[in-house]
Amino acid sequence: AVVSSRVRGGSVRDKTAIMLDDIIDELEPWCLQAKFLKEQGAQKVYAMAPHGILSGEALQIMESTQHLDHVVITNTVPLPDDLLEHPKVDVVDVSKMFAEAIRRIHNGESMSALFTNITED
Repeated sequence: AVVSSRVRGGSVRDKTAIMLDDIIDELEPWCLQAKFLKEQGAQKVYAMAPHGILSGEALQIMESTQHLDHVVITNTVPLPDDLLEHPKVDVVDVSKMFAEAIRRIHNGESMSALFTNITED
């Protein structure tokens, strides 16, 4: 796996580092980058992506890594229960937002209005 060792946004020393991408599939590259960030002084490292595939040995890697503190994904892709229930994984439910987007498109309503009054329920 190729991992960039460039930190964007300045020093991570004594901070929480957040890694973002569109998909988290295999965790090895994420753990390598998290290790680099911890070596640079990051206190915690989070990985975030809307689509969490978490394939291969993701559960075993999640259990054993000391570098990656937390993974935040959405429920756009079905995952096995053992990953969904893992204490290092948070899954954000986007089903209501998708349903509302489909309804708005079907009825010819504004999509931008969907994002102006966002609530957590």
